[in-house]
Amino acid sequence: MKKPLIIFIVLINLIITPISIHASDLKSSDIERIILGFEENIDLNLSLLEGIPYELHHVLETIGAVSISIPSIYIDELRNKEDVAWIEPDYIVKTNGQVVDWGHGKTVDDHTKELGITGDGIKIGIIDTGISSIHPDLHVTNGKSFVENSATYEDNNGHGTHVAGIIAALDNDVGVIGVAPEADIYAIKSLDKSGTGRQTDIIAGIEWAIEQELDIVNLSITSNYKTIALEKVVEKAHQSGIILIAASGNDETGNGQILNDVMYPARYSSVIGVGAVDNSLVNSQFSYIGPSLDYTAPGENIFSTHIVNNGTGYAAMSGTSMAAPFATGVIALYLEVYPFIDKKSLEKIISTNALDLGESGKDYNYGHGFVQSPEKLFWDMQINEWFSDSVNFLRLEDYLYGFTDGSFRPTSPISRGEVVTLIGRAFQLDGTKRETNYEDVPADYYASGYIDSATEEGIITGLPNNRFEAASPITRGDAALMIARTFELLGSESYVQAFKDVNQEKYYAASINSLYEADIITGYPDGTYSPEKKISRAELSNIFAKALNEKTDK
Repeated sequence: MKKPLIIFIVLINLIITPISIHASDLKSSDIERIILGFEENIDLNLSLLEGIPYELHHVLETIGAVSISIPSIYIDELRNKEDVAWIEPDYIVKTNGQVVDWGHGKTVDDHTKELGITGDGIKIGIIDTGISSIHPDLHVTNGKSFVENSATYEDNNGHGTHVAGIIAALDNDVGVIGVAPEADIYAIKSLDKSGTGRQTDIIAGIEWAIEQELDIVNLSITSNYKTIALEKVVEKAHQSGIILIAASGNDETGNGQILNDVMYPARYSSVIGVGAVDNSLVNSQFSYIGPSLDYTAPGENIFSTHIVNNGTGYAAMSGTSMAAPFATGVIALYLEVYPFIDKKSLEKIISTNALDLGESGKDYNYGHGFVQSPEKLFWDMQINEWFSDSVNFLRLEDYLYGFTDGSFRPTSPISRGEVVTLIGRAFQLDGTKRETNYEDVPADYYASGYIDSATEEGIITGLPNNRFEAASPITRGDAALMIARTFELLGSESYVQAFKDVNQEKYYAASINSLYEADIITGYPDGTYSPEKKISRAELSNIFAKALNEKTDK
């Protein structure tokens, strides 16, 4: 899922010694903090700054830039140098929102809870003021501080801890519960105790998130300014496979939003922008809106973890900073459900499942709508179909997956290779790709390892002419044979003909009879089985799940 991080240049044991800026020489008002972008690789020696006093803050390898403070009188001189691609201010960014929790109940569906979807295994970075490491309702997997003079990711503001609780407060009968309580959270401290930080502190945090191969990054921060540096790094993160989610911004003056769209970084096309609604699902008056708004989520009077009570307490807060982590938690649930899905398909499923508010379809006030958790494991299945329990069981056990668009296609046929893969996963056969004895199964075929293992176990024997035809749809008769062999249900006493259309001279007859006697297959209402008919994905799943449960019961 993740693409490798591109490093522009790597030098070992290189020490960069910045030239100190002395207050006696320059007034603080003469000093400007900037981001200096290079045409090609970063000049880590910073030779173009020779003779210019400067202070180095960050080396941003991902975007080919550095953050420095220099006297403003030198900026025009630098801008005209050949190796300089661009210069822009290193703007200050800040948290949004300070003004029980009702938000969890509005976003997490009961069916989500019943299915046990919790965000398990999803890695979420929270770029904020840090996270309390001692809070009993939070577990931080890892973290790092990018705030100068702050050695740890410990939160000394409260904002980051509050955001973390909305996303992943533990389901432990203490305090509150997060939307994705079993997700892995990473504390990326880029804002100080006042809730402010430089843009490059954020960029450095995003670079670290890329290195850690995180799945999602929550950015409950805002800025009025579009910048080259931030846009470049969020695009890099997006390309690496990270989903970035940001607050749309707050009107803190009460005079209305000052921009004609949401704030940055939510406005960037590679970032999901989230606005706030109240408990009646009406736009919060402070929430920024606009064409770049993607979703809305709970954002008023949200009760969550906080650093009050010496880092172990709880508090209610409001703002789009609270809405963004609700969306982050919900999207983590979708990633758990659809681990192999492509981004476009994921976005389509999330937007389709969102509760449409305001005008029909996407609009400036609510985006695609109010985020909702996944209530089923495949979007093209209904909640209570005759095969739902079987398919859900096999999916939750990681035995069966759908397609990259998130569908299951229950009425479609299932291939011989897919059935062997299902058996292999359920019985922990060796699935390592390798050569097989079948001339039509190449070593690099996704199921080659399971096919070879299943052959060794006597579950499959292949077809005439040393072929297996792994991509071909499997018939109901062949499926019965594979399953009966897998579960050792080929008793010699099985002589009773179960179905009138099953020829007892056929190789699959005994298997069908055995599965019928074990109450694993029932056939059709007219007393037939149709052994030569292609079996559907739903039918195969139902039979296999029944066989597994029968084995477990014994």
